[in-house]
Amino acid sequence: MLPRQQYILNTLQTCISTCAETSSLVLQQSNATLLVRVSKLSRDCADLCQLTAAFIARESEHLVYVLRECAELCRTCADEQARHAATIAACKRAEDACRRAEDACRTAYH
Repeated sequence: MLPRQQYILNTLQTCISTCAETSSLVLQQSNATLLVRVSKLSRDCADLCQLTAAFIARESEHLVYVLRECAELCRTCADEQARHAATIAACKRAEDACRRAEDACRTAYH
């Protein structure tokens, strides 16, 4: 595996684990009803990053399309995480992980 591929996979893995953790943690907050969107986006982001990693690993001919969508979802998720980052530490970690994953997906193989 090329170093660039490994970097992207590592970045996606960090986003997967951070978003999955955040999805669960925010629903344990006292204001959980206000955090449903961030929880759902976090879960979606983790799932799409997982799929993207699989496409990279098997060198799918459709990888470019999945990378593009993954970057968009990571951006959307990071923006939503940022709204809660000041009060929920897990959201700050997820925002950072999503921004790195977005950048990795946008710049992959260019």
